[in-house]
Amino acid sequence: MKFFPEERFNRKDCVSCGTCATVCPSHAIEIRDGYPFFNSSLCILCGHCGIFCPVNAFGMEPLPLNAATEQQYRSLLETRRSIRFYSDKVPSEDEINTLISVLSQSPTGVNLQGITIRTVRGVDAVARLLKPVRKMLKILAFTGLLHIIGKVTGMSDYIGRLRGGEDMIFRGAPVVLFFHVSRKNPTGCADGVIAATAVMYHAVSMGMGTLWNGVAEKIYPFTGAWHTPRTRGTRLAAVLCVGYTALEPKWKAPPRSYNVLNPD
Repeated sequence: MKFFPEERFNRKDCVSCGTCATVCPSHAIEIRDGYPFFNSSLCILCGHCGIFCPVNAFGMEPLPLNAATEQQYRSLLETRRSIRFYSDKVPSEDEINTLISVLSQSPTGVNLQGITIRTVRGVDAVARLLKPVRKMLKILAFTGLLHIIGKVTGMSDYIGRLRGGEDMIFRGAPVVLFFHVSRKNPTGCADGVIAATAVMYHAVSMGMGTLWNGVAEKIYPFTGAWHTPRTRGTRLAAVLCVGYTALEPKWKAPPRSYNVLNPD
């Protein structure tokens, strides 16, 4: 549901503080005679005017009281691992829909572009995604290019196992999610990456595991059979494999290094 501030604003509750105009990121609100005036041509429907209003003149729902603590958030980060071994338990339709529902709070370019998420559900459906890949590898092998690609990339063993029937791309995941963003999105693929990250951590909170599938993302442009007319006008931003894990991590992973460039 989109947020149209002019339709939700209740003048009787307004105390003329001007907060809504102050926080509006697109300068779509002016204060005239003590009350907000809304320029719909500039409004990006972000809802900031409503969520920061001190008297709730826009009729917003209250924030939850149980906000995550720093330790809870760190625990969520530490629990997440890339999962490549999935159990026979397949997430139900309701579980997948609940997982994806977190996208209702995921930001998008100027709050209007939206995210298109294509779901491939079921082990058999995911397995069918491998058929065009193996067909492409067969053609490359016939031309001799596959051998060269394997040598140059150092992935000869990986390619051989994939051609031999092993699922080296989706790793037997029962659900694969393709995140698409509009080609007109001013922030490029960033919104799709943010959306996939939100779903990834939501999966962890639901007791599931995920794999950020960079391989599928890279070969997507070359596998026309993966494309659908329903995603026309979009670009792929991320691919996420989801399912219940067959192996549970027992110990905390070692910390990863990172660089911080402080001011000179």
